[in-house]
Amino acid sequence: MTSPEEHKNNVKQYLEDINEKIRAGQLLERQKIIGFTASESATNLIEYFFHRKNVVSPGFRLNHSYFASEQKAKRYLDFEFPHKAEIIGLMVNQEKFRDILCYGKQKDIQQVMEAINNLMKIKELVKSDLGEEI
Repeated sequence: MTSPEEHKNNVKQYLEDINEKIRAGQLLERQKIIGFTASESATNLIEYFFHRKNVVSPGFRLNHSYFASEQKAKRYLDFEFPHKAEIIGLMVNQEKFRDILCYGKQKDIQQVMEAINNLMKIKELVKSDLGEEI
């Protein structure tokens, strides 16, 4: 079972990894890694958010694949939580970016940046609601 603090630490490490690739100018060369990392970071952010809001039990586990579609996400997240519609929409987008960046041929820089920007929207929503830096 992953503690909320472990989720927070995971997010920190994933974001540091993405920022290293940005600083090194490796967004295109490392887009598959960024796709996976952004997806895992988003999943950890939301699981951290759920635990901090006490809307899930301590043993609750969230999987990125729950966000393959809005319908699937609603089925797995059949409980109420703040910003539910917005979070599900952003997470479904993040899963799409994961698929776009991680599979098939290389994509353009704009799609890589969109994946990162979507992740930052999730981070800002969680940060704003919880009132803490993530």
